[in-house]
Amino acid sequence: MIPLDQLEPSQLNVRKVAASASDDAELLASIRETGIKQNLVVHALSETRFAVDAGGRRFKALRQLVEDGVIPADHLIPCLVEDECNAVLTSATENLQRAAMHPADQFEAFDKMIAEGRSEDEIALKFGVSVDLVRRRLKLARVAPEIIEQFRAGDLTLECVMAFTLTDDHDRQLAVWNAVKGGYHIHPQSIKRQLTETAHSANSALGRFVGIEAYEAAGGVLLRDLFDDRASAHMENPELLERLAIEKLQAAAKPFEAAWKWVEVHLSVDYGAFRSFGRVYPQDIDPDPDLLAEEERLIAREEELAAQNDGEDWTDAETEEYYAIEPRLREIEALQRERQPYADADRTIAGVVLTIGHDGALRVEKGLVRPEDIPAAPEPDEITENADGAPSPARPQVTPPTSSTPVPTSDPAATLRKADGISASLADDLRATRQHILRAHLAADFEVAFDAMLYALCEQALGRSYNNEALEISIRPFQAQNREVLHADTVAQKMLEALEQDLATDWMTLEKPEDFQAMSALPLADKQALFAWATGLAVKPQLSSDNRPSPIIEEIGARLDVDVAACWRPTAQNYWGRVNKGHAVATARKLIGDDYAEDRNRERKGDFAAAMERAFAETAGETEGFDAATVARTTRWLPDGMVFAGATEAVADMSNVAPEAGEGDMPAADALAETENEEPSSLPAFLSGDAA
Repeated sequence: MIPLDQLEPSQLNVRKVAASASDDAELLASIRETGIKQNLVVHALSETRFAVDAGGRRFKALRQLVEDGVIPADHLIPCLVEDECNAVLTSATENLQRAAMHPADQFEAFDKMIAEGRSEDEIALKFGVSVDLVRRRLKLARVAPEIIEQFRAGDLTLECVMAFTLTDDHDRQLAVWNAVKGGYHIHPQSIKRQLTETAHSANSALGRFVGIEAYEAAGGVLLRDLFDDRASAHMENPELLERLAIEKLQAAAKPFEAAWKWVEVHLSVDYGAFRSFGRVYPQDIDPDPDLLAEEERLIAREEELAAQNDGEDWTDAETEEYYAIEPRLREIEALQRERQPYADADRTIAGVVLTIGHDGALRVEKGLVRPEDIPAAPEPDEITENADGAPSPARPQVTPPTSSTPVPTSDPAATLRKADGISASLADDLRATRQHILRAHLAADFEVAFDAMLYALCEQALGRSYNNEALEISIRPFQAQNREVLHADTVAQKMLEALEQDLATDWMTLEKPEDFQAMSALPLADKQALFAWATGLAVKPQLSSDNRPSPIIEEIGARLDVDVAACWRPTAQNYWGRVNKGHAVATARKLIGDDYAEDRNRERKGDFAAAMERAFAETAGETEGFDAATVARTTRWLPDGMVFAGATEAVADMSNVAPEAGEGDMPAADALAETENEEPSSLPAFLSGDAA
């Protein structure tokens, strides 16, 4: 251990070219934080003076620490003392016989430090580098181990490994690696392109409309290239991005719903699609005087600035002012246009489309008239006169479409379901299940069935549809494609089987017209049962969350007080195994708790689906050990769209959570538990006796 003030640089050190300032800064920071980890190699000049043959950069850093007041001038330094004759050999050996650490080893070392509890800032301080550099190296450490091994083996360049850091999803990384590894030359850009092929750029119209903050707040994964500051970020979850956009469009559409015949939202509309609509236009009114005055002032100022030598003599403030005028003039024009009202008669036949403009801003097209809503030209006797005596048609003036292309259709409900992994086939099954449950309840209630059928008959018989023909009123029973699986041993199926057994159908074996005479002679109660049964067959399938659902079906379900949760529970087969795992995790977190969701999230999807089936079954309280409040939520939960609004309350989706069950309360599912153990012909308790 030799005092630092007894050491001096050696003339025999073979390193003549100094290291870079950044390298020296890293070494200085490391020694400042952790001290000297390796001996200096010196030879004696005298009893109290020594020359440093190997370790000159460390010696330089130590003297800098003395100048900075970090260590004293006589700080003891570990040294290996050799003969002067070996000085050149020692210096050359230290500088030549060493290999730089492989980059993979370097960033994995950083990752281990993080695992030990060190922060990014702490690591940056100890090694004298920026926090940004630490983050980049840690990002490299999160590349799939299989790809890192290819890098170690020399089959991949560092630039290619950096390209894989766009996502932390190892499965996605390996899928892309398997796709590109057979190529003659693996290029970083081809890796980036494949990683982002299903993602949306944050600079796209959709990305700008939603915004990065809203997207990340909803749990979206953002792909950022930490190694290229010029590259655009990408939004990796297109289904989530589209759902957020639809929800934002629907919120913007709310104010228009009361005033117009229809309102639709579209993520995008093809160029020229609006030419397929007819048009009504707003009424002319005097412009707002304040906006008009501002517009005139801005135009005058714009001309004044333009006259100043074409802008060559503008100050920075004048330049900024000039280029802000045109956007403000467009805003004023839009505000003046918004003030112009549409006639009430025009709004009764016209609608509004809200979509996303090419610049990522909300685009609202008002006054659109579907071809079937365009009124016929008025007859001569329908012409009235205005106050000034000029003729005025009694019907709205509609500019006809300029294109025969069908008007664009919108189905935002399907887009919203995609984010939760609810496929079209699963949505079809949920509709069929809901229809089957509603049919069973409707078949047991003549009064509601009669009103529903009478309404349908009147709608066809008294309506003004051009397709109506004399007495062509028929029931087209709905049959789900996989009904044997969907309906087997369900509460609704048992209800229907019990009701069918009690139908008075002996008259159907007779010849015509004796069969009609026999049916006519049946008691009223038997006729009611037959009528309700037939009406139940005709009810259509729908989810309340569908695009433009029939409010009549929802009213029928509410009037019957259909308790869907008591008739159907989500299982691994009919729901949890068919949806996005993220949707299942979010549902578990909301209704059960964070700990349960995190524990189950580590499981394979099949095991997770089975666990969710148990957690959301009627017997969850017994099998899972949940408290009463949790049981009240999970045993009543239903996917979005399954509940009939106004019927027995259930926990629909994640937004409506049932209150804690009071003492003595009995979940409706328990009330039907006995029916599951009875013969298939038995009715649930609430339909037994005189209920039918």
